[in-house]
Amino acid sequence: MGNVRASGSSTRRAFARAIVRGAVVILTAGSIPSEASSIVELVLPGAATGQPVDAATSRRWFDWLTVNGFAVDRCGFNPLESTFVLEVPDDDSLKRLTDAGFSLTRTLRGDAMVPVVQTDPLYFDPDEIGAMLTQVAADHPTITRLFSVGTTFEGRDIFALEISDRPGVDEDEPAIQFNAQHHAREVATSHVLMDIVNTLTDGYGIDATITGWVNDFKTVCVPMVNPDGVQFVFNGSSFWRKNRQVYPGGCTGVDLNRNYPYRWGPDRCGSASSCSGATYKGPSAASELETQAMVALADSFKFVMATSYHAFGRFIDYPYACSTGSPGEIMPEHGVIDEMMNGVADAIDAVDAVPRYAVFSPTSAGALSGDDTSWYYAHMGVYSFIIEVGTAFEPAFSEVAGTIDRNRAGWQYMYDRLGQARIDVRVTDACTEEPIEADVTLDDFVFDTGELPRRTFLPFGRWTFLVEANQSYAVHVSEPGYTTQVVNVNLDNTPASVDVALVPTSACEPRAIPAASTWGLVALLLSVLGAGTLILTKPSVAHAP
Repeated sequence: MGNVRASGSSTRRAFARAIVRGAVVILTAGSIPSEASSIVELVLPGAATGQPVDAATSRRWFDWLTVNGFAVDRCGFNPLESTFVLEVPDDDSLKRLTDAGFSLTRTLRGDAMVPVVQTDPLYFDPDEIGAMLTQVAADHPTITRLFSVGTTFEGRDIFALEISDRPGVDEDEPAIQFNAQHHAREVATSHVLMDIVNTLTDGYGIDATITGWVNDFKTVCVPMVNPDGVQFVFNGSSFWRKNRQVYPGGCTGVDLNRNYPYRWGPDRCGSASSCSGATYKGPSAASELETQAMVALADSFKFVMATSYHAFGRFIDYPYACSTGSPGEIMPEHGVIDEMMNGVADAIDAVDAVPRYAVFSPTSAGALSGDDTSWYYAHMGVYSFIIEVGTAFEPAFSEVAGTIDRNRAGWQYMYDRLGQARIDVRVTDACTEEPIEADVTLDDFVFDTGELPRRTFLPFGRWTFLVEANQSYAVHVSEPGYTTQVVNVNLDNTPASVDVALVPTSACEPRAIPAASTWGLVALLLSVLGAGTLILTKPSVAHAP
């Protein structure tokens, strides 16, 4: 579809801003918390203007940084110029870097060279996000539900907006999630999220494609995962990254995108063990209220897709983040996610002349651990991605409109892709005809990197695989106490619905089965005849949620 703007969003934003925005206080340098470290932009050794180093060389240098005690972060990595942003604790550390061949291009924070600037009040603060979401829910009560995912250390709500033709009701259809501002200073990302909110709600009933997305899929948007940290940014610490949780000894803040439970905190994988570090992983996996809230949200909605917006870098990264990129560490469904993320990059690239977003798995900016997207995929089976937008943590506000336009094309592609090649597996008990939980997998996928089993979930007994089009797949369905079944599916570029009635290994009293349950009847008959593993071939069926 075309790149659609939300007609009512500007008025709604002005109304919300009038509610929550008071006088802008310009803070003096003395009111900014002092920090000994500097944030600098560096060029990788061997790179020259217009001649970046290759991905393998990038990874080697980022590994060198990790081995030598630097907290590497992929935010700020520009693969077209081999530049990146790094927190440097002192002048001696900076000298070690330059002696090793890194070149300093600019200091972003820490020296007198860099003026302290108040965050532009045109960016959204936590109160404004709450007010705008409240207004959207009031404007569109039949297709939205505003709720709090959880409460922060400082008592702020983490707001989420559900967008659906039946909000608040469990529906047998795929769910998709978007979030922003795990990291407080990445202030442009919540504007991308609010564009998603406004485009979907203002376009419903007007644009046929948008109306179809809202009717066929359940969307949940979390524009600001870290409202405490964002408020601290607006209070004057414009480079603050973490949340505001206080730990014994007066140390404050955990990097929320190092705090998720999958591969939390291994050595030399991009997270800090000291609370003073910008990438501090926290005292334990999922220790933070914000992380716990997002984990609970995922468990509630069973998302098929999740996208986490960050800044900056103009690249797309997908699991696994704590990985060298070696074949043994590549995610099992690498092919389909790589295809989708290149589709997102192509959609963004088509908008204007800004260079195409790079696509990585993992990024050549080095490994990191405890990130949300790796956890989503490994533990929840969600097809998840990080999109780094823009060229600064806080770009000039005049650049935000272009960032929104480009990324609108990207997220709209995701909806189109969700309506294409996928397999919706629904499992019932052949005797009771009730939906049940069961393990499901496809022939080609081997989950051997700490992933949890893919299991159908109640109340629908459904699991959704996103797959490559024009391929054949064998769907394996198993559960203790039932006979394993394998269903072969020949797929084009439309969704296929596979209904499996698992036969109990113990005797049951078959109920009268209506014509619509022919597959369950076949399963029962084969069980009575002594069949072991059941192999069925079923044509693709277009799914209408």
